[in-house]
Amino acid sequence: MAKETTFEHICDILREQDGITGELTPETSFEEIGLDSLSIVEAVMACEGDFDIEIDAEANPKTIGEFVSLVDGLVAQKG
Repeated sequence: MAKETTFEHICDILREQDGITGELTPETSFEEIGLDSLSIVEAVMACEGDFDIEIDAEANPKTIGEFVSLVDGLVAQKG
């Protein structure tokens, strides 16, 4: 079985936590899928735990793709 991508993993978190249905793309904005700031914070915390990273509280990704890039960058820095 292929390893899940960061994008797929983050989409799974959003679906599980917030009941998001329908197609998600890197261009999908959090606003489009109705996520409020609390939902975004919960997704960030889940990703921090799953990927063993710390996301800067000042980071403000607007789309799933921006969030994936942020997570991938932090994972790469961690080595």
